[in-house]
Amino acid sequence: MVHGIHKQTRVLLAVLIVTALFATTGFGQEAAVNDKAQPDAKPAAKASPPVDLGALFKMHYTTRVRAFKEQNQQLQYVVLLGDSITEGFDVPKYFPGRRVLNRGIGADVIGNALPDDDPRGVLRRLDESVFDCAASDVFLLIGINDLGSGRTPDVMEQGYRQILERIKKQAPAVRVHVQSVLPTRDKHAQHNANVLDFNQRLQKLASEFEYDYLDVHALMADDKGELKAKFTGDGLHLTDEAYKLWQGEVARVMQW
Repeated sequence: MVHGIHKQTRVLLAVLIVTALFATTGFGQEAAVNDKAQPDAKPAAKASPPVDLGALFKMHYTTRVRAFKEQNQQLQYVVLLGDSITEGFDVPKYFPGRRVLNRGIGADVIGNALPDDDPRGVLRRLDESVFDCAASDVFLLIGINDLGSGRTPDVMEQGYRQILERIKKQAPAVRVHVQSVLPTRDKHAQHNANVLDFNQRLQKLASEFEYDYLDVHALMADDKGELKAKFTGDGLHLTDEAYKLWQGEVARVMQW
């Protein structure tokens, strides 16, 4: 689309230059004088109405500004933010040609209620993961490691709220897509009840902050509420088939 706009602006600019030259050189007046000097010549054609240079330049200006806005959008990134489940999302494979940044880190957590010597936490790395990335959209999936570490949904909700508050305050134009924590299976299935509890809280938080809520959990759960066997090899992390399904959800939201 941008290339097409560039072509249109070049054509329009050429028309403007030619029109300006004709308007300032007196070409039409010279032709009229020559016609008078030749009595056998046919009468001069009726002069065309003057070209509205102001309107043409206005059109050129608005076309250029529109192109600038489109280019600015292309300079922004979609950020995938989370833990090892996000880190395993192969961006070149699933989002070829798209400006997508993977900001997942294995074993990461929400980031509140941590000892000072623990460097982890999405809450602690929002500068590097969101604010410094020229992000237009953030797909956030975090929380399963908090549950695995024994944190309660109450504590997790407090930390998640802090994440959303910071983004809303420091980057109000960023569109956050709050993603449900995924189901688990096998030895990790003990967390599924708390996963459902926390996801209900996430849905309310998303509504409160006027962000999207993406129920990826529903896409990957079986009839028992566990992660489908075909979507995992260890009961927690995802297979290529699961990532393909997830990629489709991101693409749907982004209208790719």
